[in-house]
Amino acid sequence: MLKDENYDRHLMAGLVLTLLILAGFSFYLFTENNRMSAAAATFEEERVQHGRTIYTEQCATCHGSQGEGGVGTALNNKGLLKNTFDEVFFSVIRSGVPSTQMPAWSVDFGGPLTDEDVRSVVAFIRAWEPTAPEIEPVVFVPSPERGALLFASTCEVCHGGNGLGSEDAPAVNDAARLGSLADDWYRGVIRNGRPAKGMPTWGTVLSPNQVEDLIALIGAWRQGQDIQAAFNVTDLLSAGVYSLQEEDVESAAMQVGRAIAISEGVAAELLRNADAQLAAGDNAGALATLEILKEQWPIGDPDLGAETYAVSCKPCHGGDGEGGGGGVFPALHPNEFVQANTNSEMVAFILAGRPGTAMAGFQGRLTEGEIANVVAFLRTWQP
Repeated sequence: MLKDENYDRHLMAGLVLTLLILAGFSFYLFTENNRMSAAAATFEEERVQHGRTIYTEQCATCHGSQGEGGVGTALNNKGLLKNTFDEVFFSVIRSGVPSTQMPAWSVDFGGPLTDEDVRSVVAFIRAWEPTAPEIEPVVFVPSPERGALLFASTCEVCHGGNGLGSEDAPAVNDAARLGSLADDWYRGVIRNGRPAKGMPTWGTVLSPNQVEDLIALIGAWRQGQDIQAAFNVTDLLSAGVYSLQEEDVESAAMQVGRAIAISEGVAAELLRNADAQLAAGDNAGALATLEILKEQWPIGDPDLGAETYAVSCKPCHGGDGEGGGGGVFPALHPNEFVQANTNSEMVAFILAGRPGTAMAGFQGRLTEGEIANVVAFLRTWQP
């Protein structure tokens, strides 16, 4: 019978070897995790740096070099960053936002950026979040001047000029009536109408802000203020010419009168001549006067225009009018569109912008005179 063998020594050796293997594997995992984490951090830093380069070249002109905003939305905003997923930023940058200033940047939509480029820009924007400031949203402030313009174009036909009433509708600008009725009553009537009395429902036509502009006008009338509507001569000249071409002399006289009230110098003198021609029944002469004035209006100052251009146009179109944004913003030096349009057409275009493109309207941001100066400056760049 064989003597029992002692395996303790072998078992101990196996145990020690197993422990050594486990220790080595644990050390490997520890160092590998550190290596992978370091590699991921390096990759992310490279992506952020790549995004910084693209942002500086393509985005800073509208959104500010530090994301502080300008022509475009402020992106370095803690509230925006906290409540917006990366996927949303990616989608907006890639495909743009129709009918706004934000164009599509992806090559799939005619832009200059690949999807990886867009992800890098998103990573750069996201890197602002830890130190991003809180930016309060812009608060809408109702304007009685805008309200007066809206009243003149939509309400005056029934309620009379300056709200003084007509045969078809009662006066709105009446001290006793204004004193007895609160803003909420007027707000409700504008929104819901009074069909039985011939008052249409305007809540489906006007935006809430437009309704508030009308309420601001009513409030100003209640205080006895004389509010000048925010007309611009360019639109009034176009309307006056159209009215005379349609043989609507009464409307033409109204447009000319409004233009006289906000004009000065040579323009006011020519408009008074047109007004006198209308009063004398010389409609053809008045039409010729308005057409000449429309073609030449407005005459701006190119030196002042250069100053306005540097603030409002240079960020997108370049300091020397060379364009920018990888072709999104066209060159203006020279530009066939500028050459093909009259001063008044250019002013009207800049006021309204071009919906669906990066060209936003400047209505409410620049005056008609400031835009006229910019147009005069742009003329110096044309052949």
